[in-house]
Amino acid sequence: MIQKYVNKGFIQQLDGTYTVLIHPVNGYLKPEQIETVYKLANQYGKVKLTVTEAIMIFGIKPENFDQVAEELARVDLPLADIGPVVRNVKVCSSQYCKHVIHDVTPLAAEINQRLAGMTTPKKFKISMNGCPNSCVEAQLNDLGIIAVKDGYWLYIGGKGGRQPQLATRLDVVIKEEYLVETVERIVKGYIQVAQNERLGEVINRMGLLPFLKVALAWNSEGIKTCIGARYCKNGVGDVHALAENITSNGNVQGNITISGCGNACAVNPEARCNVIVLKDRLWINSDSGMDVLKADQLSEYLKEKAILK
Repeated sequence: MIQKYVNKGFIQQLDGTYTVLIHPVNGYLKPEQIETVYKLANQYGKVKLTVTEAIMIFGIKPENFDQVAEELARVDLPLADIGPVVRNVKVCSSQYCKHVIHDVTPLAAEINQRLAGMTTPKKFKISMNGCPNSCVEAQLNDLGIIAVKDGYWLYIGGKGGRQPQLATRLDVVIKEEYLVETVERIVKGYIQVAQNERLGEVINRMGLLPFLKVALAWNSEGIKTCIGARYCKNGVGDVHALAENITSNGNVQGNITISGCGNACAVNPEARCNVIVLKDRLWINSDSGMDVLKADQLSEYLKEKAILK
């Protein structure tokens, strides 16, 4: 395989030739793109549509790779990402479907631009569905997204293949403004803990909640949180927003934990400061004892205690 095409587009076939796998953005084709596919099909061989909304053109030899790639690039037809990478996002036709709840094509394009082609321990498949009919099978992908009235359901850990596994739906609706960030967190969390296994196998080994804590909790810059109200049905406070506010106001001296409800999932007795978010106030246990205050007072409080500088 030519190095620049590793994990990009060209797949060897039984007869020794290659097929080129093309993944049009969001599955849509323009007339000039169809003409180019037709031209290449006439030149090299058969064409096949795949279940992942991609196009395969058969009969290509390595000496033809550059010419084929250049022809496709002229009409903005990208080579599909293949191998152990984040695959191109599969998306339904939510722009036109009468059942649509949200048009997911802009979000799918953004996720594809940010993550497709990222190296992963095993292939990582994402599907986006504009309604619960789930035309592109949220439940059979590593990460499936379904639009519902108030946001999005997330299905995690599905796969097909010889040992298929249905994904597990998170028991919370993700707001649109957090969706792309959440997808990126899950992919990077998977990369962090996977041992040559698909996401579903990671979850089978670790358990769903331990994986979510790795992927979705804030754990950097001296702050560690639970997964918080964005991702937990018990959460009453946005621990991520609190962490972002703290880090934007200075540097943490020591360790802080933030728990998004009275379950206090993130509390660590050795931390300099443990914050528990309740409905209308914060409980704070620091070196000087227990205090109660409002969320917008937290950064100043931490500065007064020399925990934030």
